[in-house]
Amino acid sequence: MIPVSIEKRKQYQERARLKQLAKINSPEYQAKQRAKAEAAFKRKLEKAKAKSQESYPVKPSLPASKPHKHRKKLKSKGMVGISRNKSEIELHDKMAKLGCICCINQGLISPFSGGPVSIHHFDGRTKEGCHKKVLPLCAWHHDTPIPTDHPYIAQHPNVFPIHAKGSVGGKVPWEKVNGKQDDLLLEVLGYLGIATLN
Repeated sequence: MIPVSIEKRKQYQERARLKQLAKINSPEYQAKQRAKAEAAFKRKLEKAKAKSQESYPVKPSLPASKPHKHRKKLKSKGMVGISRNKSEIELHDKMAKLGCICCINQGLISPFSGGPVSIHHFDGRTKEGCHKKVLPLCAWHHDTPIPTDHPYIAQHPNVFPIHAKGSVGGKVPWEKVNGKQDDLLLEVLGYLGIATLN
């Protein structure tokens, strides 16, 4: 093999690069690429249209004599948690009507003013009775920091989320400002006229 000098290699690479640039910038090449993209898009649309018009066969039902197989129970439900029962749904509805407990305590809103809230679970979502250990919180006290350009940020420096986003918020500083979550739950129950949770 004959050794090629570094300068010749560079010249060859530069010629190849210029040739590629000329090809990319040529109107014929661009028109060809546009036509390819349009054709691919049309094929995709036709495929989707054909798929939506397909009729799927109905599966025959199982005979009554065949026993139903039980599925294995899931070990973890992740963030979904266990389902709420009727009394827990009613409790959450009442809490939502109350409004954000932190905003009420800071004098930003009055109780039952109808502000939007998120139901914050402070003892997980999979434990027994977890849907009773909840607080009604506005987005700014729950999981969304006040935007930096919002006028409220200067007026209310103690409004930040319990679920930290970056360096803003967090459970420890949130509880220093707003109080322990168990105490806030008792306060919420007092507003709702509920003595204890079963």
